[in-house]
Amino acid sequence: MGESRARRGAGKAKVTAQASSQAAAADGHTQPTHRRYLLAAGGAVLAAGLAWAGGAFNGWASQARSEPKVYGFRVVRVYDHDPKAFTQGLLWSNGSLFESTGLYGKSEVRELRLNDEQGTADVVRQTKLGPKDFGEGLVQWRGQLLQLLWRKGEGIRYYAKAGEDGYLKKAKRFRTPLSDGWGLESDGKSLLFTDSGSKIFYVDPETFNMQREVTVNDNGVDIEMVNELEMVGQELWANIFGNECLARIDPGSGSVTGWVTLNGILDRQRANAEAAAANRDPPDVLNGIAWDKERQRLFVTGKLWPKLYEIEITEAPAGFTLQRARELCIPKVNIFRQR
Repeated sequence: MGESRARRGAGKAKVTAQASSQAAAADGHTQPTHRRYLLAAGGAVLAAGLAWAGGAFNGWASQARSEPKVYGFRVVRVYDHDPKAFTQGLLWSNGSLFESTGLYGKSEVRELRLNDEQGTADVVRQTKLGPKDFGEGLVQWRGQLLQLLWRKGEGIRYYAKAGEDGYLKKAKRFRTPLSDGWGLESDGKSLLFTDSGSKIFYVDPETFNMQREVTVNDNGVDIEMVNELEMVGQELWANIFGNECLARIDPGSGSVTGWVTLNGILDRQRANAEAAAANRDPPDVLNGIAWDKERQRLFVTGKLWPKLYEIEITEAPAGFTLQRARELCIPKVNIFRQR
């Protein structure tokens, strides 16, 4: 998504709720003596079938309305990260991280190589955007990188190859069916967009025609300001703007299946002091998720964050309830759509 402080004057909030319930009952009656035993046996079979069907229905309904799980985290490794990088998109490809950064006049796409011994995320190569372009989400699609631009309804293609003999070159622009661009990901068939609201938009990667949309929701409550996206296995993970939470989402329905709370992952007091001493902007919001499928590693960072973290998902801290997670993770208002 776009520039945090510069955009906080726009937006409108939308929270919807939905609920449904259904019940059924059956009764019987007495039959003449010569048919009673036969029909009683048949009735028992029918009753058993109805009981199983009812139980199965209730089970399916319960599953459909199941509450999200709550998770915590453990830091596996910490890497130094460019504190001037306004991270908008992050992905892993062939041993490298690729990062899209934002802000006018400072937007780039860059390749980072992790140095475990030194604990650094080193910039291998980078390509700058024009002064009127504000970089947003980033995805890899059929050997190219696609980068969204904020509030332009378009993006930029890149020819990219990771590694020592790699390259990163701008190709041509493409149009999108959305006027705004935040997050960008692919499920292998479609491109998945976010645009500052609660929806995930599925777009044809060849024609860029809209295919469908789903609303991200926690038991019917819309989740606004869904931001950077990452497919982790069969789940869609997302940053939610303004908090240190990751939403685990069923990509088919948009239902939140879990909340990963990352509160406190960045020592903000120390990071703010270091930023002030270096005369640079302090760290902004959490943003940037990358999944290394081969080694099953998860990376997160944020806008202007001095650190990038490899993390492991754990059980929620003792006493950390779903109610508490919802208080921390679900925005009360969409600050980009207020009127």
